[in-house]
Amino acid sequence: MPKNLYSFVKKQKQLQDYVIHQKESKLFWKRFFRKKSNIAIFSLFLITLFTLIFALLFIKNSPVISINSDSIYVNNLPPYFAPIVTKNFVRGQELDFIRNIATLEEKRAFEANQNPVFKILYDSAFETGGPLTVHTDIVILQYNAYDLLKAINLNSISLNNNINFSNIYLGTNSNGIDLYSRTLSSIFVSILIVLVAVFINIFTGFILASIYVFNKNKWYAKIIDQVATILNSIPEIIWIFLLCIFLSSNWYGIIISFSLISWISYYEISKNELLSLQNSDFILAYKAIGLNKSQIIFKHMLKRIFPSLLVSVVERFAINIIIISSLAFLNMIKQDNDLNLGVILKESIDIVTSNPLPLIIITIYLLTFLIELKLLNLSFSATLFPNLK
Repeated sequence: MPKNLYSFVKKQKQLQDYVIHQKESKLFWKRFFRKKSNIAIFSLFLITLFTLIFALLFIKNSPVISINSDSIYVNNLPPYFAPIVTKNFVRGQELDFIRNIATLEEKRAFEANQNPVFKILYDSAFETGGPLTVHTDIVILQYNAYDLLKAINLNSISLNNNINFSNIYLGTNSNGIDLYSRTLSSIFVSILIVLVAVFINIFTGFILASIYVFNKNKWYAKIIDQVATILNSIPEIIWIFLLCIFLSSNWYGIIISFSLISWISYYEISKNELLSLQNSDFILAYKAIGLNKSQIIFKHMLKRIFPSLLVSVVERFAINIIIISSLAFLNMIKQDNDLNLGVILKESIDIVTSNPLPLIIITIYLLTFLIELKLLNLSFSATLFPNLK
């Protein structure tokens, strides 16, 4: 008779967990945020964007209209924290007006028993050579530009309204437009233009690629592919320049130009990815259970190729920013009031000797933004193709 017919129940082995299928896009993001370096790069990118948005909250003046169109003394104002300017004047109404304001302010302050708000710190006609230089043609004045505006408000009766020059952090350009407002608005608008164009291009490229892949033998599919091949034979930047000449260089003209040309790269990526997925087992299974082409394309295929499109988006975003910035340097942009990075860069270079701050801010922000985009692109690529080194 066998022994130990009965025995205590031993601890049962736990069955292994079932394999849970996860979507390609979800796996991509899990792999991406698994690395601390990727989290750091992504966080820096978000900080850069939110810094711009936060700075926009302090804009109080129009980025395209002078702070006071009735006065020429709001033109070319220096930064508010460096208000002293040294200017050359040809004898005439402008020079006489500033001297007259200084005299009126001195008189007003004396009568009110106050210190004068404005005074000329240096006048070459009186201080360099005494009476011998009083009647020279070129006169150099040094004064506080913002104190001059205060004195004009206190003493001048020729202007119907006082000059409002509050919140002029970076000064003004030659048209009296607030440079702080103009610089930040141009950066934001340029990024927004590229963002809108990118979404349009992704949609266009993916739709056209889907039409081609599922209708390769149809005449219209062949035309789509031929058009993409022809457009791709000429560099994108040349197409954009030509379209901006014929359309416009304002925001909607630039968006239309990018929408007509920049879809090609997304089309090629989508076409290659869709061709590789077309005969996959899961696609055949979806067809077998009765899903139509639209459901397969948008519910399943788009999610599969999204990481590849995302890598291209980051790379193309930086290229499109550079293209927009270069329009003004090639005189493609004729309107000075266009809020465009190229226009602002050109203006900043023109005034760099008297007011370098706008150029410094634009350069630092753009370099930071573009470097972070490049790092993001490398991180996304490494996440999408982990086996490639």
